[in-house]
Amino acid sequence: MFKKILIYLGWSLLALMAGAYFFYAEMLTRQNRSSEVCKGIKVTLLDSAENKFVAKSEVIDIIEEFTGTVIGKRRDEINLANIEKLLEKRSAIKASQVSLGIDGIMKVDITQRRPLLRIETANGGFYIDETAYIFPLVDAFTSYVPIVSGNIPLNIEKEHRGEILDDPEGWTDKIMELGIFLTENPFWDAMVEHIYISSNGDVLLSPKVGNFEINIGDLNNLDSKFSRLLAFYKNIAPHEGWEKYKAVNLKYKNQIICTLNKNKKK
Repeated sequence: MFKKILIYLGWSLLALMAGAYFFYAEMLTRQNRSSEVCKGIKVTLLDSAENKFVAKSEVIDIIEEFTGTVIGKRRDEINLANIEKLLEKRSAIKASQVSLGIDGIMKVDITQRRPLLRIETANGGFYIDETAYIFPLVDAFTSYVPIVSGNIPLNIEKEHRGEILDDPEGWTDKIMELGIFLTENPFWDAMVEHIYISSNGDVLLSPKVGNFEINIGDLNNLDSKFSRLLAFYKNIAPHEGWEKYKAVNLKYKNQIICTLNKNKKK
């Protein structure tokens, strides 16, 4: 029994010694690392092939405007978390990750926002991304996404950045879902170039192929409506001719209503 107690005490003492060793080693490491000096900044735009809203030089300018010149500063003089928050206030930056390596290089990884649609209003143009975040157009880069215009049922203030809080009908989320649907379906993403909101709320699409108007009604049941539109493209238009119709109406359930050109009857 006494032998077991000694063994237990021995292991406990060993564990305490190991814990103390790692604790003091960590303290020394932190002290040493806090004195490390930043030697440079490396900015990586993780999605630069898709979007070019932000330039690397602009990211560095934002950091140095806030902190001053970071090169030559010690680690404990640089607040990395605050730099991340500062960068993410830039509307085109969705997320940032800032770290200072043991080589003294500050790594700044930037993820830009990915526009789904461009909304044109009386107060200017805006992009909307997959999180329903709305931000103004930027001079540096134009994203070629479908344009939404007409009777936009939102009051988007000039230079607005963020979600729309005053949206009782949830129109922002619905138009975002249409943008997501188009992005996830490459055929429709390439086909639809303009979206017009009529005075009664109907959503009218202008396709790149065919000189006709597509009315999908409201923004519900997109799968069903685009399935019927695909049937029109595959089975009706090729046989009847692309110029035969001036309008295709998909707003009514399980129906494709085609309006003829030259004042012909439906």
